[in-house]
Amino acid sequence: MKKVVKKTLLNIKPYIPGKPIEEVKRELGLKKVIKLASNENPYGPSPKVLKAIEKASKELNRYPD
Repeated sequence: MKKVVKKTLLNIKPYIPGKPIEEVKRELGLKKVIKLASNENPYGPSPKVLKAIEKASKELNRYPD
């Protein structure tokens, strides 16, 4: 495998995920934690986004012109 992969790629460190919310709450004695480490939105998508996704989903079986 090393012959096919560039040397620089062999030095990449694997992703280490953050702690689960429940573990952070337990360790820090918190009742509520909002996860932001992975650029996640704690509020979910806006109604406009949901509407756009719903509209686009009806055309997923077609190639664009």
